[in-house]
Amino acid sequence: MPRCCVFENVAQRPALSKGPTPAKRRRQAAWPKLVLGLTLALGLQACSEPRSLQQQTLIIYVDPPDSATLNKNNLHALWDPLLKAYKRLHPGVHLNLNFVVFQDQQLKEELRRRNSRGLGPDLILINASTAIDLHNEGLISRIQVSADVQNSLQPWILSRVQVPGGLAALPVALEPQLSCYNRTRIPSPPATLEELLQLAASGRRIGLSIFPKSIWWSTGPLGANQALMRRLEAPPGSKERISNSDQVAITTWLSWLREASLQSHVNFFNNDEDLLNGLGKGQLDWTSCLSFNLPSLKRQMGDNLGVSSLPRGPHGFASPNSLLRVLAFGVNSSGQQRQQAMELGLLQLNPLMQRSMTLNSEQVLPVNRFAPAPIASSAKLKVLVNAQEQFQQSSLLSRSPLALNRLDNHSMELEALLTQVVVDVIGPEQASARLIKILRQP
Repeated sequence: MPRCCVFENVAQRPALSKGPTPAKRRRQAAWPKLVLGLTLALGLQACSEPRSLQQQTLIIYVDPPDSATLNKNNLHALWDPLLKAYKRLHPGVHLNLNFVVFQDQQLKEELRRRNSRGLGPDLILINASTAIDLHNEGLISRIQVSADVQNSLQPWILSRVQVPGGLAALPVALEPQLSCYNRTRIPSPPATLEELLQLAASGRRIGLSIFPKSIWWSTGPLGANQALMRRLEAPPGSKERISNSDQVAITTWLSWLREASLQSHVNFFNNDEDLLNGLGKGQLDWTSCLSFNLPSLKRQMGDNLGVSSLPRGPHGFASPNSLLRVLAFGVNSSGQQRQQAMELGLLQLNPLMQRSMTLNSEQVLPVNRFAPAPIASSAKLKVLVNAQEQFQQSSLLSRSPLALNRLDNHSMELEALLTQVVVDVIGPEQASARLIKILRQP
């Protein structure tokens, strides 16, 4: 299951209204993989405004991607460099961080509880679709940015966070989906679905996800991408008759999943974390992954880790997912805290910051269109750029925030249905009819 992290501190903060300031009142969080970017941002801010943040604490909640594996030990290790840099920049402020991991579905409950007490975070690092959801429920603040900032973002990225009257959050990074494999077992990655199944037939261990957004990449090569998108974009409850060609396309996709499951060396997982653990521990030889997962896989596999674009098929290229990571703004910040949080977010969008973040992590891509990824300096970044281009060109999800939200809303039902298909509880044709019925729901 996805997890969300909150990093607590006991630093005292100024009250937002009359009365004594509560002690131990706020949490501090940050996404470990943006440590360098945030450190540089703090450094630049300190140079331009020496007193900035000297007596303030910015609280950042982090909601990692679905397959993130986080524990207290590696969180402390990842945060030590940032804490040391913070101490050097702000010697008058002491931060005591306490790491807490809880289920992702608790994020809303946590925000409601803390917001009601005036203890909500200043910033939340989340996915764009989650930001829209939180905004619609009044759990985060809408923001407005200048025309220059909006112009620095690619139009499709800006559309993912736009809400009436402004933005739900500030985009900061992209995390595309790609294939990860063991180079000792697979010297050359499969370029097609046929080659992927041939590897399985030869004894290589292939891992596939049953999670809808994680297996969506296979809808493009098998010709079901457009048919499914028409269902996702149709008005909820629509009685529009599905065309025969769309029905066949969806059935063909489900049939491929069923046929793949019949191979003894193809295994389906309903937990992306288990897939990645399997690859890292040598129990799998190939699987899909998010670029966010590369550092942890690299630590486990070293030079044995290979990355490439996902396989194409008879109907075209893969249709991978890509997470748009954004900074959302809390509802309890004081005026000064909000200003500092916005400055921090805007510094993350600076072209130099975006380039540094991309080069030093090699796991995220910039959202600032004036900061193209330096692919000449990294073969890994070139793979990430190719995967992102596949998402924008082949995955119709990139063009429809509404479709992404509906896919999220029906994720559990779709996962249960796909599980029944791969274990042969129901056939592809029957599953196709059920799938269409699910997607017609609000």
